[in-house]
Formats: sequence, structure tokens, C-alpha cells
Amino acid sequence: MANITLAPLVRCDNCGATVDQVKAQGEQRFVRPSGWGSINAIGARSTDTYGGRDKIAFTDLCPKCAQAALDAAAGALKKIREASDA
Repeated sequence: MANITLAPLVRCDNCGATVDQVKAQGEQRFVRPSGWGSINAIGARSTDTYGGRDKIAFTDLCPKCAQAALDAAAGALKKIREASDA
């Protein structure tokens, strides 16, 4: 009989894109594909406009969403920094 390996799926927490996880090199476990990321940010206010929480946590983000989250955070922080310098 042939050996069948079923790779678990990983789904982007933002856009819902789904891909197979890849086998970790030299190990029996599966991991997210290269390029996938995550974001975990805790704010100082009691609620925010994204989900009504004081934090944002995405465990699995596809490369496109991970880069968008990074760009958005960097842009917002730069805007605050420039406003405080003025």
C-alpha cells in the first residue's frame, strides 16, 4: 500500500486564502509556508474600530496580508512620529 501524507491547511485570518502547510525540514511536524506572517498588537485604549477590542491579533497572514499589515503599521507610526516632530 502507498503512503499518503495529508498536509494540514493554513488559512489567512484576514482574506481567507488557504494553502497546504509544509513539512518542517528533518522533522515530522508541519509549519506555515515561507512568507506567511502574523501580527499581534496591544493598544492603550479600551476599544478600537477593528472588532471593538484593545488589541489586534492575527496568527496566520498570507504574504500579501502580512505585508499590508506591516505597511499600515509602519505608515501609521511614521505619521504619528512626524506629527510629534512638528
